[in-house]
Amino acid sequence: MTTNVHDNPIKLCKQKPSFAVELAGDILNLPIPDYDEVVPYSESGTDIEVRDLNADNVVVCKKDDSNQLGIIIEIQRGKDDDKLFSWPTYQANFRHRLQAPVALIVVCPVPSVAAWAAEPIRIGQPGSAFRMQVLSPANYPKLFDNSEKGELAEQMVLGTLVHERAEDIERLLSTAQAELEPLPAAIAKRYTQYMLGQLSEHPRSILEALMQQETYPFQSELLAEREARGESNALLIIIESRGLALSEEQRRKIENCRDLSELNSWLKLAAIAPSVKAIIG
Repeated sequence: MTTNVHDNPIKLCKQKPSFAVELAGDILNLPIPDYDEVVPYSESGTDIEVRDLNADNVVVCKKDDSNQLGIIIEIQRGKDDDKLFSWPTYQANFRHRLQAPVALIVVCPVPSVAAWAAEPIRIGQPGSAFRMQVLSPANYPKLFDNSEKGELAEQMVLGTLVHERAEDIERLLSTAQAELEPLPAAIAKRYTQYMLGQLSEHPRSILEALMQQETYPFQSELLAEREARGESNALLIIIESRGLALSEEQRRKIENCRDLSELNSWLKLAAIAPSVKAIIG
């Protein structure tokens, strides 16, 4: 099962496909061929003769409708020996499909996982081994200077995950929040949600404290939404622990409620009410 920690960094690439090119060219200094556009590409690396394989994110640099370079972005937070077999397959399958070079980049926020992912994979061909391009706290830049145009938003948002254990994480979070300010409110809100979802408890609490100090219109709304989700989850736990019958319609009503006063009223009834209907009407 995927999680916000896994999915949110990938959503940055889906929101802005050229972000994958920034990671490859600007941060890893990989050679990028001349191209006209960067387009999303199917994450499925399945051929009819192999089992289902899906990378996290794939983009293609194109010029005059010709594929110039494929870039695969993977997020890896723990060691998984199955990846030692699937990663070379991703690269080979997409290279065959695109008829173009393919780079596979693995983002590893945990240093020990980054070291593991950087080890050569013995693929059985004498004299050769497969290596991933790895982004980790060791080589992912800490960005403290704002572009004032939001141009570094994706790099900074991902940077808060990669460097979430850094001593200067508060400064990184503050800079990232400032970088979001010039963006359309909907995108800035979405990227803030990504950070809240991907960060562990300590840096997330720092970000929430920063949000309470800022004046961006969506900050208080986001915090209220998170509090409401916490209340609705608590209510569902009480209902399920008491063994009360809960219909899908009632579950959706609870999950979708963002009125904190109403949720608090329901929580007070949850311990004693004989049915869910008696709690939420």
